[in-house]
Amino acid sequence: MNETQVLIAGAGPTGLMLALWLTRLGVRVEIVDPKPGPTLETRAIAVQARTLEFYDQLGLGEEARARGRDFHELSIWTGGQLRASVNLEGVGAGQTPHPNLYILTQDQNEALLLAHLKALGCTPRWQTELTSFRQDERGVTATLTHAGQTQTVRATYLAGCDGASSTVRRQLGVKLSGGTYAQRFYVADVTTSGERRANDVNVSLDDDQFLAFFPMPGLHRCRIVGQLPPGAGDSATFETVRPQIEKQRVAEVKEVHWFSTYRVHHRVANTFQVGRAFLLGDAAHVHSPVGGQGMNTGLGDAANLAWKLGQALRGHPAALASYGPERRPFALSLVSTTDRAFSGVVNPSPLARFIRTTLIPDLIRVLTRPRPVRRLAFLTLSQLRIRYPNSPLSAGQAGAVRGGDRLPWVPNAAGSNFTALGSLKWQVHVYGAASPELLTWCGQQNLPLHVFAHGAAARRAGLCEDAVYLVRPDGHVGLAQPHFNRPAAATYVERWLPGDR
Repeated sequence: MNETQVLIAGAGPTGLMLALWLTRLGVRVEIVDPKPGPTLETRAIAVQARTLEFYDQLGLGEEARARGRDFHELSIWTGGQLRASVNLEGVGAGQTPHPNLYILTQDQNEALLLAHLKALGCTPRWQTELTSFRQDERGVTATLTHAGQTQTVRATYLAGCDGASSTVRRQLGVKLSGGTYAQRFYVADVTTSGERRANDVNVSLDDDQFLAFFPMPGLHRCRIVGQLPPGAGDSATFETVRPQIEKQRVAEVKEVHWFSTYRVHHRVANTFQVGRAFLLGDAAHVHSPVGGQGMNTGLGDAANLAWKLGQALRGHPAALASYGPERRPFALSLVSTTDRAFSGVVNPSPLARFIRTTLIPDLIRVLTRPRPVRRLAFLTLSQLRIRYPNSPLSAGQAGAVRGGDRLPWVPNAAGSNFTALGSLKWQVHVYGAASPELLTWCGQQNLPLHVFAHGAAARRAGLCEDAVYLVRPDGHVGLAQPHFNRPAAATYVERWLPGDR
């Protein structure tokens, strides 16, 4: 019987991210996937600013940006006419080191994560499927199948990153609650000509159909997402939808590289944890592709769980119970939001068509003129607004920053306060001056202390001068104190932090 600390089922972006973070923490990981290798199709295409911040922590951010591309405008078309255009260039400036919207496809993300994982000596076992498992109070015993042969693996914890049809979820008996849209959709990666806004995201809203064109790395390459026409059978090909695309006169397709049809689900698992087994990514939540949130949410799940598993394996499992309470409410909110947006896009009623083709372009043109509106949209899409106010790990408030909030980004002459997060460790931040008592206590507690100037950027971010912020390994604030309160800080550390920090 092979033994490992964490067994990960599924080597997609979520599983690879979890494996990389854990390996960086020195955790022994076994990752298996029934596929013959990493994904070759582009599939998911957007990588949000919060994901890039996690990549920065792992040392991947610069390479991720070099592999992908950003885009600066959203253009809305109806009847082949440009009706509205929204300038998004640098709209997140001052909020994050990644102020634009980025295109980095799923296959590119997987290749990036896999390369760094292999460099650390961990390689997924392809064509290997987790077929069954059982839990006891000390761990998980799993049966793996490869080339018709079975093997038993003993792990302390199991992570189900194995997609919407998750074997882990089904064997746990966890229901994926929600529904499925009646309409069928398609996705195509193509080379085009005649695209009027080749470097923008173009959305075409016509009476009976919608199309979205996303720029991709490569000359004249783009992703088209659309709704299959009524009566299209299961054997639909790109030629089935070509007339629809040509009718809307946004782009002319010269070459098709990939085409697939699918149904859209909106479902969330009833729980994200059962004993020593956890659900992440599509195994835990599936929803419409509106806003490019799916892959990023799975990567966020991995960043949230990885450091908690690392602590548990060092003898301090208390934080593990916060994984579901933190991530599931966000998944529910995301599914609800994308469901409403997607329903409006595909609703065939006359009123919905009028709203879609007449009102929406005019409203977008008017409402997005003020920069604060565009910034709010960016903050939402980029997942920078994810916070955990009701988590048991979240405590206190100092200035505008509460426990559970993402630590605000503050640039400085040396880079930014986010540079310190690359340690993947708990740490204390002070913006101003640290008291002698805090200096002594941090030394006694083996907690890194980072002191930054309380300049204009820190004030704009809502950080209170001389306040104490105990920051989690994933960059969220755990405890915020306007003035250092030693007893409260000691109680928090004893409850939530591992002894070796």
